[in-house]
Amino acid sequence: MSVSQWCGGYLCGMWLNGWFIQSKIIISQFWRLRKLKSSMAKYRVGIVGCGGIAHFHGKNYNRFDEFEIVSVADINRESVDQYAEEFSVSGKYTNYLDMFEEEDLDVVSVCTWQGTHAEITIAAADSGVKGILCEKPMAINLGEADAMIEACDQSGVKLVVGHQRRFEAIYTEAQKLIADGIIGQPIIVTRRVGSGLLNWGTHVIDLTRQILGDPETKWVIGQVERKTDRYERRCEIEDLCAGIICFENDTRFVLEIDMPPPHVNNIFVHGSDGILTSEDGKLKVLNGKEGWQTINPASDGEDQWSEFLAWLDGRVETHRCNGKQASYTIEIMMAIYESVRTKGLVEMPLKTKESPLIMMISAGTLPVEKSGKYDIRVPF
Repeated sequence: MSVSQWCGGYLCGMWLNGWFIQSKIIISQFWRLRKLKSSMAKYRVGIVGCGGIAHFHGKNYNRFDEFEIVSVADINRESVDQYAEEFSVSGKYTNYLDMFEEEDLDVVSVCTWQGTHAEITIAAADSGVKGILCEKPMAINLGEADAMIEACDQSGVKLVVGHQRRFEAIYTEAQKLIADGIIGQPIIVTRRVGSGLLNWGTHVIDLTRQILGDPETKWVIGQVERKTDRYERRCEIEDLCAGIICFENDTRFVLEIDMPPPHVNNIFVHGSDGILTSEDGKLKVLNGKEGWQTINPASDGEDQWSEFLAWLDGRVETHRCNGKQASYTIEIMMAIYESVRTKGLVEMPLKTKESPLIMMISAGTLPVEKSGKYDIRVPF
């Protein structure tokens, strides 16, 4: 064997040996990472209610490896079977209490109509879960909202209410701009929307509080009309209403729900030094420095689900849609009704725990003039 042949063979052997060692390292790292991923804390999720919003929840949970939908409950067996097949869920129930008892759940999504939110949330909290994501509106009266928060606090459960629009870039950017003083001190906010106070009003009130920095409420005065037998997901609601809400910094919020058109679902904030409004997904600011400016809002990269996961993991102190924030919205809506019932201004905190609207309907003080009950979301 020549020297060149011997050197070539030696070098080839060295290369093969190095490649073999490197391959072993890579393979070892691969299996270590795979084992680490498989051992990551997975949150076992149970879904209550199999309607359209439950599919929205399911698709969002499936975006994260850390969530695993393991069971679903609905009073309709066919809906349960369809949902379980679509999301490959093994646990199927027609009674959510059975699901809470038999499944070792970490998270529960409450995707039913608002009339059942409180009882399901309280039962879920008592069952020992770590977190609950309840759809909006949180409840149908302040007493229920308070009971939900109390049950979750007592059991150390993290409660989130589905005001997911708090993550939309236009609102997070508006909040930052107002906090930075771009229009000075906010004086008045106006919003006009339709589809009921408990339906769309819950979003608008929640978002107005958000852009103003989630202030406390000082007082509320309102007016309601209910001449038809109107419902929203089987809950009696008003035909139309309006309210003036005063926050702790004396900023007024003028809210119109189902009032005569136009319904303009835009932000309007008038401040001491300018105006902030929204149009086509953009913000417009007018102040004395530069005239009208158009601002393209940028997302902060989070959403309702990623922040819920971060809260469960302990990586953030709270969730921007936590139950306490949602209860403020319920309190404001009930205060509008209470103002009508008591015929005057309502100072906060609200003392009436039942729904003043239901109290007035039951007492006959809001008589129906056009008979025939109807539901604006789900036909009878």
